[in-house]
Amino acid sequence: MKKNRLIRFPGLLKRFRKNLMFIKCCIVFIFVFSLNLSAHVFSQSKLVTLDLKEVSVEKFVDAVKQQTGMKMMYNSGVVREAGQVSVQVKDKELSEVLDMVLKKVNLEYELYNDIILIRAKGEVPAGPKVLKGVVKDKSGAVLPGVTVVIKGTTLGVSTDIDGKYSITIPEDGKETVLMFTFVGMKPQEVRYAGQETLNVILTEEVAEMEEVVVNGYFTRKKESFTGVSKTFSGDELKTISTGNILNTLSVLDPSFTKVVNNEMGSDPNTIPDFEIRGSSSLKAEYENNPNMPTFIMDGFEVTAQKVFDLDPNRVRYITILKDASATAVYGTRGANGVVVVTTKRGKAGKLHVNFKTNATYSYSPRMPEYTDAYQYATLANEARSVRGDDPVYSATELELFKTGLDPDLYPNVNWRDVILKDHVINNQHHLSISGGGQSARYYMSLGILNSEALFKQDKSASKHDVNVNYHKYNFRTNIDADLTKTTMLSLNLEAVIKTQNAPGTGSSNKYLWESQANLPPTVVPVRYSNGQLPAYGTNLEDKSPYVRLNYMGYTTNETYSTKINVGLSQDLGMITEGLSVRGLFSFSMNGAHIVDRHMNPEQYYADPKDGRYLDGSLKTVRTVNKEDMTATQGSASNRELYFEAAANYKRLFNQDHRVTGLAHFYRQELTNVDWGNGVLVSIPKRYQALSFRGTYSYKDTYFVEGNLGYTGSENFNKERRYGWFPSISGGWVPTQYDWYRNLLPFNNFLKFRASWGRVGNDRLKEGNVDIRFPYLTTLGSVYSTWGNAIAENRTGSMNLKWEVSTKTNFGIDARFFDDKIDMTVDFFHTKTTDIFQKRANIPDESGLSNVLPYANIGSMKSWGMDGTLAYTHTFNKDMSLTVRGNFTHAENEVIYWEQSGVNYPYQSYSGVPYGVQRGLIALGLFKDEDDIKSSPKQTFMDNYRPGDIKYKDVNGDGKIDTDDVVPLNYSNVPFIQYGFALDWNYKAFRVSILFEGVSKVQYFQGGLGFYPFYKESRGNLLTMVANPANRWIPREYAEANGIDLALAENPNAKFPRLTYGDNANNNRQSTFWLADGKYLRLKNVDVSYRFTNNWLKSRVGVESATLSLIGENLHVWDKVKLFDPSQASGNGAEYPLQRMYTLQLNLTF
Repeated sequence: MKKNRLIRFPGLLKRFRKNLMFIKCCIVFIFVFSLNLSAHVFSQSKLVTLDLKEVSVEKFVDAVKQQTGMKMMYNSGVVREAGQVSVQVKDKELSEVLDMVLKKVNLEYELYNDIILIRAKGEVPAGPKVLKGVVKDKSGAVLPGVTVVIKGTTLGVSTDIDGKYSITIPEDGKETVLMFTFVGMKPQEVRYAGQETLNVILTEEVAEMEEVVVNGYFTRKKESFTGVSKTFSGDELKTISTGNILNTLSVLDPSFTKVVNNEMGSDPNTIPDFEIRGSSSLKAEYENNPNMPTFIMDGFEVTAQKVFDLDPNRVRYITILKDASATAVYGTRGANGVVVVTTKRGKAGKLHVNFKTNATYSYSPRMPEYTDAYQYATLANEARSVRGDDPVYSATELELFKTGLDPDLYPNVNWRDVILKDHVINNQHHLSISGGGQSARYYMSLGILNSEALFKQDKSASKHDVNVNYHKYNFRTNIDADLTKTTMLSLNLEAVIKTQNAPGTGSSNKYLWESQANLPPTVVPVRYSNGQLPAYGTNLEDKSPYVRLNYMGYTTNETYSTKINVGLSQDLGMITEGLSVRGLFSFSMNGAHIVDRHMNPEQYYADPKDGRYLDGSLKTVRTVNKEDMTATQGSASNRELYFEAAANYKRLFNQDHRVTGLAHFYRQELTNVDWGNGVLVSIPKRYQALSFRGTYSYKDTYFVEGNLGYTGSENFNKERRYGWFPSISGGWVPTQYDWYRNLLPFNNFLKFRASWGRVGNDRLKEGNVDIRFPYLTTLGSVYSTWGNAIAENRTGSMNLKWEVSTKTNFGIDARFFDDKIDMTVDFFHTKTTDIFQKRANIPDESGLSNVLPYANIGSMKSWGMDGTLAYTHTFNKDMSLTVRGNFTHAENEVIYWEQSGVNYPYQSYSGVPYGVQRGLIALGLFKDEDDIKSSPKQTFMDNYRPGDIKYKDVNGDGKIDTDDVVPLNYSNVPFIQYGFALDWNYKAFRVSILFEGVSKVQYFQGGLGFYPFYKESRGNLLTMVANPANRWIPREYAEANGIDLALAENPNAKFPRLTYGDNANNNRQSTFWLADGKYLRLKNVDVSYRFTNNWLKSRVGVESATLSLIGENLHVWDKVKLFDPSQASGNGAEYPLQRMYTLQLNLTF
């Protein structure tokens, strides 16, 4: 009924709303007026208590100002000449005190709200002058909340919501200077010249990334920093790639090395390992990479996955900290270097809206080429015949493969064409909103990424989406609020949701890719002519890629992560100048939910030898029974609590002595259901550390810095639990001297710096599982001949202590010719001792062979150099050019690695590079039987023949076996990585070109899909094998089969005599299969144009629009040729590196 009454009297409701609005406005007006009125009255009725004897008028005025909070305005010259005064009053009104004191020195005053204007008595008051104006940014947008202050006083106002201000100027305003300050803008001083209106334009305060170093706890000028670091802006990252940040970072700085070149296509959940300046610790077969750096985002430690998932549009800048001095504040977390990510935050000013969208055309530029069915069958016959065996296929069968007359029994299937698209189009969108006032700033962003792999789903087979696709949604908001002039509160909220679909046979595209790479074209068709689906056998690898993609169900993987950060910083300048404190707290939670829906259709196989009935119909045998769809699901979660507190001190004494200090404490607690069940693993994992840093510089010429960390770990017993880790660094800038600048005027800046430090490591892993409390001996159930029993399943290591790396670095920074040339070079050396290893030489008789304890027994060293060189030339105000290059050369050597079974010195892992390739030394191919007879016996197989690989007897024992395996030149991680780039700007045009390259890297060719007929009828055959010039062919076989005799028995053939099946002599790692993996890649070309005309702004509301065309992985020069050189170690059985063309639009409102 009430609702009906409202409907019946709409006029009354409308009038009521109008009156209500009027009442609200009146209340607000009265409230504001009352405040102004009360302020005026209050200024006159304030009470003061003073006891001053023979003091200047200025001191009297200051005392009144401190007690009343009133603002004072006067001519300093007049007041200074007024003489001295004395006053002794208690709780007297301000007006009475002013009258009593000022008339004695021939001065008078006048009140203007909260301002007291003091002047000479009898001076004709001209009245206060009022200056008005508007403050805008360079784009013409008004700036509310700008502080406008008369320099040298506390008199000031703030601009209103329209950017307008009005300020009272002293009567003698000839020397008045106005200061305009605003968060995020450069402060500006303007001299008042008597005008009535003064409009000001403020420019954005952009910190040049090349001029500062951000380590997550403080920002230092690069010129005064004595550690080793490299900083990149978010814009630099986006010019390289619109994809994941870590791969982009490895291109910009070669010292940040990607160890495993395993591109997983549309599966971003699998990330490679990374190292900074190469390996400095050993990795046993059972461990993950111990050389991974620590990742810090906005002051908090995060996983590499978090950075991998980060939207590049959210990044403000990233800093890589490399040496002990730069990473010391992170304690043991900085043992392998630190990657510091700083995300964007809000800036005071008007509302800024940025929208970025792009579409990417992606395809595979280089994939292994495989033979068709006829070539495969022909070469299979050769592989049998040259070994004295009967051919696999008859002449009739070869003809059927060639003509395609019987596709059921003699198919010719290119599985790549069946399950792969030519290309895909992915898209990415990003929206950000920022703004705020002087007291509070905000930033919000929303990102969406839609990506899919090249797999081609048959929609008629399943209504479900079983393609390997990936969707990511991320949201982030942060607020920075100035609670007081000295207190700031920061709040951050972040959420990431990822969904990924995949066929029911695996959670990534790796399985599908291996399937299409390993199934030859001759085995089964896509589908038999009677409609049945094929399967060669019962195992998963025996099923066709088409069936695995479309008929075996699908998996949905949803992951999420949320994080809340709270920060509070307090300036303690009231205690001592330059002192501040900060506290941070973070809560994060990650989870996953996986639903696996698995099924199996009936599958059949038709044997070509008996695949037809008498009437010619197809005869098939069921190899796989039907399985109805079953669904399983699982969930996992983990959470992390983090707290830190820090005190900073920064001060300049007498313009010459600059001192800074830092005291830092952090505590981190983690829980994870994936750790499993048990008393020990259910204990939250905790890390805590205390660190100190102090720096001193004299005249910005001499620099010294010291750090000390004190860290505890749960992995050591009480006597060894805590460790001290010091570092020291220093720098010298000779260009601060006049004599040096006069001697070498072209050298604008030169700095020498050096550092030394020790960092500790306490983390052990077996696979993906952290080893906790390794000093404890644990018991568990075991089964023996006598039944179940309780026995040790881990032997405690009571003497285990910190693994320690001692790092030294010497570097030079220089700029020449008006800063056109910028150069940095560093030489580094790291020695790591007490590396964790399981004991390997304990006799079996000790009974510890299955529960070997850990010990500090390994050691290694690494060394090298890295550097950058850049040249910038500005032709005029419209055009500039920058050319830059960088490089890293990192080598290492294992000093000691405990191992058993070392019969010869070269078998030791000690004294050689870590991860060096090992294999036999090949002496070519056997020429004939006499060559075989006169050579040492090769024990890998009995019937090796001419054309097989001949090996060197390294130990001289008259036979070739595994004792002849030796370390070779390099590992599959490059010793040298480099890059160079060109940036050209002309008015609104920008062109960026980037190259990357690696050298001193090798890989072994081999494996299924490379070794011909390695597993007989499984594994594709490369087309290069079909070229007679590339394989060793017996002369008699070549003559009998019409092959050019000039190509027979080629001693330089790429492939030895063919074998149908595994050849234990040829198919093993040796220098015969060792290949050069170096390459030079045209990594990126970015062409963009920025539109900034008035029509966009006035008609559409767009301040600027940038249109970009970006090409990635455009060309590569290498010796691999078969597949991308960065994936050479996978020999073509990996999802190919994509070539991408991206069209991108960036709008700013």
